Amino acid sequence: MLNVHFLRQTLLHYALLIAGACFLGPALNDSLRGQTPTTEEPIVITGEEVPSAYGAPPGLSRSRFSNTVNAYVLPPWSFFFGELFEGQGFRHGPPDYLFTQEVEMGLPYRFNIAAESQFERFNGGGGAQTVSLEARWALADWNKIPLNPTLFAEYKFGVGTIRHEEVPPPSGGGEEEESGPPKVPDAYEVRLLLAQEFFGRLEWAMNWFFEKENTGDRGREWGFSQAAMIPVLLPEERLKLGIEMEYRNLTVKDTRGDPLNSFTLGPTVAWKPTASTRLDISPLFGCTHDSPVADVFVAFSWLFGGERGEAEAPVSSRFRYYTDAAYARSGKDSGKEMKQVAYVPPCPQWYRDREWNVNLWGTYAFTNTEFAPNPSLVDIVQSTSEGNPVLGTYDRYIGGDHAWGGGGDLKYFFCRYAGVGVEGFALDASKPGFNIFEDQSVPIFVHQRINHDHTIGSVLGTVTLRYPIPCTRLAPYAWGGVGAIFGGGERETLHTQGPPDAFAVNAQTDHFGSETKVLGQFGAGLEFRFARNFGWTNDLSFGVIGGPRNNFGMFRSGLNFAF
Repeated sequence: MLNVHFLRQTLLHYALLIAGACFLGPALNDSLRGQTPTTEEPIVITGEEVPSAYGAPPGLSRSRFSNTVNAYVLPPWSFFFGELFEGQGFRHGPPDYLFTQEVEMGLPYRFNIAAESQFERFNGGGGAQTVSLEARWALADWNKIPLNPTLFAEYKFGVGTIRHEEVPPPSGGGEEEESGPPKVPDAYEVRLLLAQEFFGRLEWAMNWFFEKENTGDRGREWGFSQAAMIPVLLPEERLKLGIEMEYRNLTVKDTRGDPLNSFTLGPTVAWKPTASTRLDISPLFGCTHDSPVADVFVAFSWLFGGERGEAEAPVSSRFRYYTDAAYARSGKDSGKEMKQVAYVPPCPQWYRDREWNVNLWGTYAFTNTEFAPNPSLVDIVQSTSEGNPVLGTYDRYIGGDHAWGGGGDLKYFFCRYAGVGVEGFALDASKPGFNIFEDQSVPIFVHQRINHDHTIGSVLGTVTLRYPIPCTRLAPYAWGGVGAIFGGGERETLHTQGPPDAFAVNAQTDHFGSETKVLGQFGAGLEFRFARNFGWTNDLSFGVIGGPRNNFGMFRSGLNFAF
């Protein structure tokens, strides 16, 4: 049986011991402080390190300050991943949805490089729009120059068709492309990024931008965007609230004197679920006649690598919040600026010197030639009888604008930085065709459109170069391969006899099956290791199949198993 008296005595002893510790602890600390020499010692802080790029506050060290504003640069050898959704609601017509994926890497000497891809969904259709390459450079370390100016340059490659015109066509109609919907033109953009922290709490950033299209209607766009944010949950920067706005002045070659003026304004919220991730939400509302009714942004971003690489706290009164309390308790002047010293444990090795990799991925392929078949089979007969067949424009091997599929690869890394392997993929593709037969003696007229639904496969030998970034789980890589692609390339040839008249000639279609061709493919991507034996890969590549009408781009995302 439990001895109740003994239990009460034991609990009483523990209570007295705890009470004594509570009373004696402060007295002992005061006594020790009294014996502390007057020489100031570095204070070691065991809390979470303060993320910083060249002394900038954390919110200005993440590449994207808010949904429409960029600011400053990333810490060296850190990576920023962003998934951005933009939904625009207009006064007339269906809404437009844009999905943007971006990856950015910080380099030494305040340089950044980045890649970005954008997809659009509008009025029931959708697909890839642009692929961009970006670079930025900060002129100096943080607070060395007022407003911390940073230069930004971007080049956009158009890879899709224009689904939503930002500027209405001029009265009387414009020039129409004979080959179908116009292609998204290439464009370049330059920006001046400004950012500053005020009063130790308020963060502000502003972008001035100019963009120009190289072809098509040669659109020009200039304007500015800015945002101001203040932390609500200060100690760990978990929640920020602010205001955001954007002004855009847009013209094309036919409307230089009548620009579209769009101004949107609204609140913005930034929430950090973890130290490396952040969710931004900005519902902006139109304030001019040319503005969308609403322009809603939602962005989720990750920051890995060098975010915690600098042990010295940024030059900001806000971040002395972590240290002032402890410093004041030491009896010294809490207003003095201090240096944070952090213990850096040995770096774990996520990538082996020799290892096998088995990678399984899904893929999205987009063709280099926009799909625009000739609308009339009679035109095919007529043009063929005249000696210049018009078959429309589309990729001659894969077929349509895009295809979905999957694949995998097996690689052996004979050193940490290089490996060889073999890979294969399969695409579910579709290609247009026709069946035409005319015999004037019967007479018989057969005009049929057909569709080649096919599975395209490929096998390649590959060489991969990678660079595991020290003390991170990240490894950017580049790869190239040569092999064979098969299952596509079906085609039709029309033969005609007689006068150049679509209704007076004899016509017959010859059908040719799939072909096997040589494929060269090269690309670059990034791997993130969740564990030494398990990672996540994403890359963008370009495939060459003997001519610009057959070439294609491919985005892959999958899981990698290392052993």
